[in-house]
Parts: sequence; structure tokens; C-alpha cells
Amino acid sequence: MSVDLHYGASNSLTIDFTTEQVATSASLNVEPIIGTLKDAVYSSLDQSIHFPAFREILFPGDTLAIAVGECIPRSSEILAMLIEYIQTYTEVALEDITIVFANESTASTQTELKNLLDEFVFSTLTFEVHNPDIPEELAYLTATEEGEPIRLNKTLVDSDVVFPICSNLPDSIFGYAGFFHDLFPLYTETETILRFRSHQNTASLKRDSMEAANMLGVQYLMKVTPANGDDIHNIIAGDIFTLQNSAPAIAEAIWGHSFSESDLSIGTLSGPYQHQTWDNLARAINTLARSTASSGSIVICSELSGPLPAPFRLLASNDAHKQLTEELKQQPDVDIQAAQEILRLRDEYHIYLLSNLSGDDVESIGLAHIESPSQINNLVASAKKVNCLHDAHRIAAR
Repeated sequence: MSVDLHYGASNSLTIDFTTEQVATSASLNVEPIIGTLKDAVYSSLDQSIHFPAFREILFPGDTLAIAVGECIPRSSEILAMLIEYIQTYTEVALEDITIVFANESTASTQTELKNLLDEFVFSTLTFEVHNPDIPEELAYLTATEEGEPIRLNKTLVDSDVVFPICSNLPDSIFGYAGFFHDLFPLYTETETILRFRSHQNTASLKRDSMEAANMLGVQYLMKVTPANGDDIHNIIAGDIFTLQNSAPAIAEAIWGHSFSESDLSIGTLSGPYQHQTWDNLARAINTLARSTASSGSIVICSELSGPLPAPFRLLASNDAHKQLTEELKQQPDVDIQAAQEILRLRDEYHIYLLSNLSGDDVESIGLAHIESPSQINNLVASAKKVNCLHDAHRIAAR
């Protein structure tokens, strides 16, 4: 028996099993949308769930802010189709449309979008990358039950219509804020982002994200359920209250899986570089840990690259727990949540990483460096039971 696992933009490896081994796999072939992406986007906008068609809620003179969430598959193409739809069916002026990206990673979509749109159309649109560190680019909305302020991106607050494009994933995956994750805390201020990343309280995070969306006046949004890699399984748009009841079930049906414990779990991060992030690495390891026996082995296949973020450089110290705690007090960083999770799990499991990072960097954070996929089959050969999870960062282990 063999299992093909895809990772990164276009890489794959074949895992071979003997007849004596027990092998379980999940999410290897998530069905992509049927038909063209244009048909799927247009259909979701014209057949909105419990809401008028998108064309019927936009009027001449409206300012429109399109808020783009993290790791949305084929996001540049979705944006191109959306702009084409607006041009074709509404009288909203291009100069009144602002596309707001949650961060620099998400903003890389802008380069791809330039190649998909007419040059005049692209140059007339306004683009903005949310900066949580500039007070002038934030607007106060309300306060949490604990009295903490909720401030959101000013462009979103000031626009007549806000149209969020959000990922649709199971609520229980690590670091996920639930239905409104791609609005809050992504589009709030650094202090708020760090508060939830360093002291994650899922219940309060979901409560505050809903409050932020309600105060922002969001009534309508698009949810994109990913398939494998950069493919899309489903696109749905409509009334936020109805979608809160229907969209999560779609994600759970695709990405929720039950596992029995194995002594080795192998997971992948597939898709382009926008999906190869430290947050996704931490999510994948968290999920794989739930399917692995204590002191078992975890393997992640990815194309993660780039320099180590500051919190990860602290993992090399003998007192990393103390160092990260001090970092939180003195110079907090958005990558601390991922670093803390990897620090916690590396003490409980043997974690191996295939990536584009240098071996020295991988080993400095307490993980074992895999130089080539062939080494993974050596680990498999010595395991009695193996779980294989494609796109482990999207999977909710039940």
C-alpha cells in the first residue's frame, strides 16, 4: 500500500507501507468546485443566502471596502471576478473601491491581481495593507466586557459597505477565532492582536469578534472553504446570521476527522508561499499531536522559508519558556503564539520538519531537520501505526 502526499506549491512524496502496518489517511482528495471559478463567484453573489443579490445592495456613490482574509485560496482570482462583477452589474465607481489586505503576506495577492485586471482598472482601484501599529489608521468601535477597547481598520469603519472575504475552517483548529476570524483580531490594533495571541481565550475571542463585526455593521460576507492546496471546495455568500449556522457545517464536514492514536503522524502544508506560514505550521503540529500517542513522532512536510521570527530565535535557549514570557512583557510579537505552541509540543513529541529552512535554523528551534523526503520513509518503516494528514493545518481532529 502507498499514499501520495502533496506539499508546498507542487511537491509530493509517496509513503510506502507494509501489509503489517496500520495506515490511516485524511483529506487526501478534497473535491474542488465543479465548473469555473467565475461561475462559482457570480453564483454566490447572485444567489445570496437570505439576502438580496450583491448587485442590489450597492448604489452609485457608495464607498466599498473589500477586506481580504488570510490564506484564502485563489484570492487574486476571486478579487478579479468580484471587480468584474461590480463593473458589469453596478454603478459603483472604481475609485470608490478600496481593497484592504490584512497583512503583508496577504497583500502579495496584489501583484497577481495586477496581471488579471485591465491596467486602467487596476490603477484606478485603491489598495491598502492594514497596519495595526498606526493609531491614525484605526477607529474606535466599542469595548469588550472586560473594558478593553476594540479598534478596527479605519477604512473599513468609514466605508458605506464592507465586504469581507473570509476563509471557512473548523472553529476548533489552533489559533482560529471562529466565524469572524478574518475580521477580528486580524484588522484590529497590535495590542489587541497580541492580547489574544499570547493569552488565548477562545470563548472571549469569538465573543469579541462577533461584537466587532456587529458594531462595524457587517451584514453580508463571502465564505471560502478550501480544498487541497490552493483549490476551493465551496464559495458561499449572504446574510451573516444565516451563514453562521450553515457555513461552519460545510467546513466541519470536509476538514473534521476522527483519529485513533498512532506512533507516527505525517502532515503537509500544501499550496503556494502564502500558505507556508509559521501560524499554519503551529496549527498542523497541534492537529497532528491530537492523533499521535505521547512521545510519538510527528513529521511536517512544507516549503516554509525565510528568516526565523524573533520569538522562534528564543527557542534555542535553555530557558525558552522564561525567555518567551519576558519577550511578551518587553517586546511582544505576533509570532509568539506559534512559538509557544511549538515549544510546548516539542517537549512531548519527536517533531521532524521538511522545509526550505536551513538545517541549523530547524534544529535551533528544537525540531529535527529532514533533508529529503526519502528520510520520511525510513521513519515510516519503523512505525506500527501511521496517520497521514493532507493539509494538516486545516484539519480539526475530533
